[in-house]
Amino acid sequence: MSRLKKKAPEELVSVDLYKSAMRQVASPVAVITTFDGGEKAGLTATAVCSATTEPPTILVCVNRSASAEPMIAASGRLAVNFLTDDQHEVARLFSTSKLSSEKRFAVGDWTTLSTGAPVLKNTIASFDCTVESVVPCGTHNIYVSRVEAVSSDDGAPLLYRDGYFRRLGANF
Repeated sequence: MSRLKKKAPEELVSVDLYKSAMRQVASPVAVITTFDGGEKAGLTATAVCSATTEPPTILVCVNRSASAEPMIAASGRLAVNFLTDDQHEVARLFSTSKLSSEKRFAVGDWTTLSTGAPVLKNTIASFDCTVESVVPCGTHNIYVSRVEAVSSDDGAPLLYRDGYFRRLGANF
């Protein structure tokens, strides 16, 4: 298989065009949480996906400038909490920069499963994970994370599209 020649920076798709197109894609909203040395941290993320079922693995993309990123890297554990549409306030809190962990975790009913990372109760699904590897990519680190425990519940997912949190529409 031949490799494609890398394009020069001026030949790449512009950041504005890329962002504009990606804003049209609806994504599930997750709160990524971690725990290390008695401290908790977390952030709201939409760049999360299943990687493989054998072994159960999730990819989590975290901006290296996020306040929770150093703790995720240091602890090697994280929980992916996919929110219901009635948990939008949790998503807002965890996406507010410079907000203390105490204020972020003050809303919602929290527990732990296997790794000690905080898990939000009554989510669509929560995956408690250990980090298998980290892949640097541009401004982000991609955390390849092995699922150690799962909890799930019924509910409608919280989505993010075009700069807004949204509810799922009608079935077809």
